[in-house]
Amino acid sequence: MKKKRTICVISSSRADYNHLYLLLKDLRNNKEFKLQLVVTGMHLLAQYGYTYKELLDDGFSIDERITISAHGDTTNNLLKSMSKQLSSSYRVFNKLSPDIIVILGDRYDVLPIAIAANIMGIPIAHIHGGEVTEGVIDDSIRHCLTKLSHIHLVATKQFKKRVRQLGENENNIFCIGSLGVSSLSQVPKITKNNLVKHFKIKQPKKYFVICIHPETIGKNNKALIDNSLNSLNKFDDYGLVFSYPNSDPGNDYILTKIKNFIKLNNHRSILIKSAGRKYFINLIKHSNGIIGNSSTGIVEAPALCIPTINIGNRQKGRPITKSIISTQSNTKSINNAIIKSQLTRIRKEKKLQYVNQKSIKDILKIFKKVNLDTIIEKKFSDINI
Repeated sequence: MKKKRTICVISSSRADYNHLYLLLKDLRNNKEFKLQLVVTGMHLLAQYGYTYKELLDDGFSIDERITISAHGDTTNNLLKSMSKQLSSSYRVFNKLSPDIIVILGDRYDVLPIAIAANIMGIPIAHIHGGEVTEGVIDDSIRHCLTKLSHIHLVATKQFKKRVRQLGENENNIFCIGSLGVSSLSQVPKITKNNLVKHFKIKQPKKYFVICIHPETIGKNNKALIDNSLNSLNKFDDYGLVFSYPNSDPGNDYILTKIKNFIKLNNHRSILIKSAGRKYFINLIKHSNGIIGNSSTGIVEAPALCIPTINIGNRQKGRPITKSIISTQSNTKSINNAIIKSQLTRIRKEKKLQYVNQKSIKDILKIFKKVNLDTIIEKKFSDINI
């Protein structure tokens, strides 16, 4: 009897879980594979609501946890956390003995895990390589993950070209589109009335979802959050639903400013640690727009026909659609972008930048057919210039 291939999927936050959900579901239900699930990063932090519980609520079993020492508000804490992850990863992979490890994106809490897997000779499948985000250290980390990985599951042909430029074998690069966009159709619909009751949204007739994360290159976070909040003061006929900033250095300052703003605007503002996958998508779907610098505004919001006000440089370099209005971190520009977003009715995008090009079944075929003995022997693949 042919041995099942063991696929170990790493999830570090609610954000990547939204992308990984369908893949996890199909791996769990496919008799040819054994799914292992390892959680780490923000999933395991109290200040973000212990979001690993959502995976359990969705019926998944967690095989191991790679703990982190603290949230990364300072560079020192971030590096301590990565060091702890590196040593923990050896213990976890030595115990689980996976055939393939699946990682997604560009976060610092995935890098130590990929380093450990690479050194231990375990093939890595990387999702969402080849992308560019010039305002954050994630950009460099993403390209590092590409070089540590062996199977590349990219979102667009442009990203495939970039991975190829990094010296990766073209035969191991697969254009699959965005799993996050694919999963939108699987998210249960929640009515606006139920959503308002669940979150106790204030001024629910019109509201914005605010997702502001630190910029880790340039570190222009003071202007980013101060000017964003100054702009929101001018739109007092809208309700405001703030999400927590992620765990990057600089998040404490942003979170403090948000909490102070809410104290002064308690009649129309709320703060949510983690909405959960299905609630968060519906929260955006019923909103008048998403404001900030989250990749959700670039990837998922256009597919939901919701406008995005993309502030600053965090997402600079990603492909955008007509529903995304990019602006610098000054009050006047942000004001104008918000006004513009409300004047134009967003129609269904004919040319989404992140679309599903292959089904989950196609990805499972890749995992099934790949030669585990030869793929680990990477060679730099030159291109003709």
